[in-house]
Amino acid sequence: MDYWQVRKYPPIKKGEEKKSKIPTWTSIIDIGQYYEGKEFTAEDYLFTEDKYVEAVKIYTSSIQVHELEIYLINKLKEELFLGHTLKYPECYSAEIISLYYSLVDGAILSGKQIEHIVRLGMREDITCQLRFGNEFFLNFTYDYYMDIGSSIICEDAINQIKETGLYIDLWEWPYQDNVWDPSPN
Repeated sequence: MDYWQVRKYPPIKKGEEKKSKIPTWTSIIDIGQYYEGKEFTAEDYLFTEDKYVEAVKIYTSSIQVHELEIYLINKLKEELFLGHTLKYPECYSAEIISLYYSLVDGAILSGKQIEHIVRLGMREDITCQLRFGNEFFLNFTYDYYMDIGSSIICEDAINQIKETGLYIDLWEWPYQDNVWDPSPN
């Protein structure tokens, strides 16, 4: 299986040892903060989040995956989740809220449910991995990173994801966080 990291952050430029720090948002809770002298709005947040949803649609469509099983690791405490829904109402539709409450480990998701779970994962409302057998998985991590594992390398999908404005890079080392990888015994 090959692994890619999808992110909104540009990579380190060739010849640089480390990337210079630019203050930027990393979570839905940054809505209302100021970055580079401009208020970060819910609209700004959703603009970027939509790109991640599109990236998942692009890759799953290209490899003909239409449903994903959830390995639900954790849900944000209900009072914190409710606080998010009240503070950022333009980000939480009734469907997303309903899905949050109905999620159970092992559920099979399809269609809009996949879009909604990507949003919940990017918002850190849930910690989970999604998979399709041993052929594909998604992992949501902190600071607005998303990882894709796939037994099928689809260069066209990778290029389409790049065209959305996101960055996607092949992992050059073993991926430690795929909870479905068989453990070596």
